[in-house]
Amino acid sequence: MSKPSSFCTMCTHQHVAELFGLLLSISIYHPGSPIIIISDSKTKYIVEQSTPQPNLQLKWIIVLNKYCHLDRDTMERAGILHDFQVFHAVAIHQALIQYPDTLFLESQMIVTGVISSIDKSKDLGISPQYTNTKSTNVTGLYNSGMLWTKNKNVPKQWAKFIQTSRYYHQAAIEDLANQYSYFCFGENYNIHVGRQNEDEPNKFIQHFGYNDRNRQVYYKNSQVKCIRMHLRDNKRFEEFNNLFCRHFQMAKMYKIIAIMFRVIHGKWILRIPDEPNYRFRELVYMIAKSNPDVCVIENSKTSHCWLAPTIMLYDKSCANNKELKQATCLFLYKDQNQNPDQDQLQVHLQTKYPSLSIYPWIFWSKHPECLEDMVTNEDTLYYDERPIETILLQPNLLQAKENKTNQWATVIQECHCTNESGSTTYFETLGQTKFGLCVHGLEIDLMAFGTVPILTSECSYLKEDIHYIRVDRPADLRDKLNSIDKTTWETMSEACFDWYQENCMSDRVWDLTIRKLLYDHVI
Repeated sequence: MSKPSSFCTMCTHQHVAELFGLLLSISIYHPGSPIIIISDSKTKYIVEQSTPQPNLQLKWIIVLNKYCHLDRDTMERAGILHDFQVFHAVAIHQALIQYPDTLFLESQMIVTGVISSIDKSKDLGISPQYTNTKSTNVTGLYNSGMLWTKNKNVPKQWAKFIQTSRYYHQAAIEDLANQYSYFCFGENYNIHVGRQNEDEPNKFIQHFGYNDRNRQVYYKNSQVKCIRMHLRDNKRFEEFNNLFCRHFQMAKMYKIIAIMFRVIHGKWILRIPDEPNYRFRELVYMIAKSNPDVCVIENSKTSHCWLAPTIMLYDKSCANNKELKQATCLFLYKDQNQNPDQDQLQVHLQTKYPSLSIYPWIFWSKHPECLEDMVTNEDTLYYDERPIETILLQPNLLQAKENKTNQWATVIQECHCTNESGSTTYFETLGQTKFGLCVHGLEIDLMAFGTVPILTSECSYLKEDIHYIRVDRPADLRDKLNSIDKTTWETMSEACFDWYQENCMSDRVWDLTIRKLLYDHVI
């Protein structure tokens, strides 16, 4: 038993949200896999504008423009439904031109586990309906949502059998099974609403279980590998969809829940408290402005930020942590100061919620909108254009004597109170400075302008002598600065500026967040 060598599917733009969900789910469990997509131009455009781009080798074949605006009923009345369904076989044919075998999945499918039950000694892999005889007599013994093959003659034969099938392309699979050697996918594959519509639907529900430790949902004690869902048609499939939403939430399968919600709404939903903008909450609106498939909703009933429905973006410590019971995953803000309190917070939360996945997150400025506007519209100054050699960024200059930072003030050219940060003057000053001492962790503001930070301790997320210089005591600062010539500074300045662009600009912050969510952590 092994994995498929490739995947293939077909879709018109009416189901593009479902297609994007399929692609994201495949990319989680089969990262980097090739997939042939038979589609129309509009679908390709929408997917290419969506975030993030699936971690797959997407290979588009645009031949469905004729069917772009037609639904199933319209095609059936026009007598062209059979012609349209032949493109299922075309997808398989195109995949087999390039790869030794392929697994066809309909666009409404959500993959929920590694598909590794392929018996490559056979010509064909088919998915039984697992429904009653009354149903299969009408619609066929096998479901068309999932079909594997290595035999290049199979798509040609399937296209032929569709023309005379009693039930479109689905019942035609029976003819394929009569002609080729085959294996059957188990009941934990291709679960569809037809199974719930059996004579005993309650018995169907009782077969499901979950494990929130390994984040898996089970059907008859086997891990559910894929489900054929109609998430955009919740009125007809509400009970079926809700069943799986509940189980995935209880199993804390946060990636699948997020993908399903993305399919339902056609967008990612960022939900934030209904309160004045505060750092990340300000950044959220910048993210939505840069990414058309991100929507922001303010909610007075929450104290936290969420990637809807159940992923908490823990952007600041909050007294109200009762909402954590609703979370399937938590992304914990990174403290620029490398504050040990943050580590203690993570340990505390993990102890209290042992099944909750908690991961380090991203960085942002205290005033992201103003900073990004300055960086975008102002040129970064070169070494000789910066009149200020060093600056000390201090939240409250009156505290300098109390915490002994006045010793640094004696070797620093300028001191700046960061309680007034966010102003144009503040950022202009940073941009005119070569080096900035960050006693209280304002590296991001400095690096945005290519100003090289001076740190008094090691920084885990930056590289010493590339992104910053380290000086343990004021007496050593002058020797360190004298060792850095113009060329070295300009190299470091560029590295700082590039780091900010890659990690803190609003368009990148979203891409980093959603990729971290989907791809950085093992299921």
